[in-house]
Parts: sequence; C-alpha cells; structure tokens
Amino acid sequence: MSENTTSPFRISVESPEPWQRVIKVEVPRAEYDRQYQERLAAAVKGHQRPGFRKGKTPRTVVEKEVGGQLRAQTFEGLVPQVYRAAVVEHRLFPITEPALENLNFEDDSDLSFELKVEIRPEVTAENYEGMALKQITAEVTDKDVDDVLERLRESRAFYEKVDRAAAEGDQVVLGLVPLNEDGSQDEEKKLTGQRLIIGGEQNLPAFNEALTGCEAGQERSIEIEYPEEYPNEDMKGRKVTFVCAIDSVRVKVIPEADDAFASQLEEGQTLLELRTNVREGLEKEAEKKVAQNLDEQVLEKLTEGNEVPVPPSMVEAWLKSGLEEMHQRNKQSGREVSEEEDAQYREAARPMVENQIKGLFLLESIRRLESISVSDDDLEEKIEANAAENGFDLEKYREWVYKGEEKDRIRHGLEERKTYDFLLSRAEITDAEVEAEESAE
Repeated sequence: MSENTTSPFRISVESPEPWQRVIKVEVPRAEYDRQYQERLAAAVKGHQRPGFRKGKTPRTVVEKEVGGQLRAQTFEGLVPQVYRAAVVEHRLFPITEPALENLNFEDDSDLSFELKVEIRPEVTAENYEGMALKQITAEVTDKDVDDVLERLRESRAFYEKVDRAAAEGDQVVLGLVPLNEDGSQDEEKKLTGQRLIIGGEQNLPAFNEALTGCEAGQERSIEIEYPEEYPNEDMKGRKVTFVCAIDSVRVKVIPEADDAFASQLEEGQTLLELRTNVREGLEKEAEKKVAQNLDEQVLEKLTEGNEVPVPPSMVEAWLKSGLEEMHQRNKQSGREVSEEEDAQYREAARPMVENQIKGLFLLESIRRLESISVSDDDLEEKIEANAAENGFDLEKYREWVYKGEEKDRIRHGLEERKTYDFLLSRAEITDAEVEAEESAE
C-alpha cells in the first residue's frame, strides 16, 4: 500500500492482484463542503425566480430548490479529480475505467469510497536466453510441384457439350419448374440455366439419382423431400415435384500440362518456367513455415518459463474481437449466430488468447531489458520494401502510412521481429526433419 501526500484527498492504493489496483479514497468534509458551496454560489448567480431579479434569489431558497442536485454534482465532480490525482501520484496506467465501490457518504462525516481499475502488470522476463529449439527442415519434391500443377489445371477446367447420357461428374444444364398442388406448372417460379454436377455432395440425393443417364432434350419429373434442417426456411420439410428440361450435358475438360497451358497463366511462359516458378514459390512458403515454427517455439518456451498475470479485461476484449470476426464470417456465408457457438468459441479460444497476451507482455519486457528499438531508417526501409513488393507508388504509400495508424503498426511489427531475432540469436537450435509434403503444404 502507498500513501499520497500532495493533494487535499487522502488516497491509498492497494494491489490485491498484479493486474488490479484498488484506490481507497477519503475526502475531508471541509473539502467536499468547499466545492459544494462554490457550486451553490454559481447557482445563485444564475438563478431566476418570479419576484426576484436574476441572481438576487435568497441563497436558502436556491439551496432548497436545487441543493440535492448540487450535492450529487459535487460528488460526481470529485470522483474524476481523485482518480486523476491517484493516477499521477501513484504512476498508474489503467486499462479499464474505474469502478466505484463501497461508497460511504453520511451527513457531517468525511466522504469515502473505492475505485477499482485493471492495469498492465509489471512483467520482467526471465529464462529467455539459451532456449532449446528444433528447426524443421523441409525439401520441396517433384511431387509437391506436380500437386500444385494439378490444382492449377483443375482451376482452369471447363465444361464442353457432349452428345451422350449424363454420368457422374458431368455437368447438366437444365430448367426447373415446380408443380402446383393441382399438378400444373408454376411458371412464375420457373428457373432456367441451372447448372448441376452429377454426384455433387451439395446436391440433394434425389437430383443425383434422377438426372444420372439423362440426355439433352429430355424432360424428367423429380419429387424432392426437403429435410427439416434444410437452410431455406421456405423449403424445409416440404415435398415438391419439379419438371426438369435438360438443355445440355457437358463433360469436364482439364487442360494438358504443356507450354500452351503455362502461357495461359503468364504470356510467353513455358511449362519448364512454370514448374521453376512453382518450386521457388513452394520453397519460399517452406522457409516461412520454418521461421513461423521457430517463432511459435520461442513464444511457447517464454510462457512456460515465466509466470505472467493476465488482466481479465484484456482477455475479454480479445475474445470479443474474435467473436465479432467470427460473426462477420458467419454473416458473409449466410450462417446464423448462435449462443452455443459463441460459448464454444470462448472456451476453446481462451487459453490461446491468454498465451498471446502473456507473450505480448514478455516480448515488451525483453525489448526494455535489451534496449531493442526500431530507428526511423528501419521504418523507412520497411516502407520502401512494402511499396516495392506490392507495386505501390512509393510517395503515395509513404504519405498514407504517415497519415494514420499504419506507421505505428509497421513499427510494432518491426519491433516484434527484432525481438524474435534477438531471442533466436541466443537460442540453441537443432534440426528436426519433417515430411516434405507437410512442410510444403
């Protein structure tokens, strides 16, 4: 506990938790009365009442009318005064707004109350030199390159008309017309140009079964029973019969892996050059994965080797941010937000969030202890690199960076990278082999 001696208030600060401070306050009655009288005097000057000129209403009359309101305002004005005094005198760095508790305010007695806040705990990192790390080694194989080429070919596939019956994997282009209860076709709900892949997992099984073997120019009647869990509210649980008019049957055509295909991806490119570019890209990704894995080991070793108190408000803020991102993704994909899913996210994400916050505090502590910093030259070099990598106009990009918060974000990223590099330079790193396809995934 520490005492304050430089303000009219009697303030002491207790630390029940490393991340919490309780500011205990006593306001002498004389100080409270002085501030109340100042408010009352100001109220008398501005008061206007029938029968009296402005500012000439008797003090006792004004006090009778607005005294209760002035007393409340006096207390409300004292709280921020006391809070500022405590923050300055005791060098507090709160991360939450103060919570008022244990108010004691009786007539003719001193005023007392408590303000609870959370702070960033004081963390001093230990055991961060000589960490034993295992560096994964990854080799990009010809099979890895072949797999990427297959995915590229698949992405450029197209469907070509064929004069035969539809089989699994073919695309059927058709029109759909639902039948009314009396068996007539509901032309208002007619759909044309629908494309369906026979055997597609997203299809209702009845469509796959009924359309297998169909040919262009045919009509087929399909009865569909929509399940109760079907996402379309208008269709779930319903039984609907569709008349399907087959327009065409198309077969999937995957381009050959040759120079012509490579040139489609980049004009003038040969297949050999494409394979070389793919391999270089995989190697870069593998290198990134190796570096990321080392960073993750560093963070894990740091949090294992240090006890770090985590403010609950920070955990909640990070969880809330994660939930908002999840809700946004759900909204974009048409999924509903559920309380059960939110609860599952909170439970699963909490340990990870707590470790991330611990790592944040520990990395900051190491930067202080080792005087790790980022110079203006470092920042400018990163700005130039970002502009070159993304094809930005350097001057316009630099202007944008310095206008908003991007400069601070870039600087923080550089500080973090320098801290990891410092820790890696002091670590004991040995090789650990992993499967090539895993590293190049």
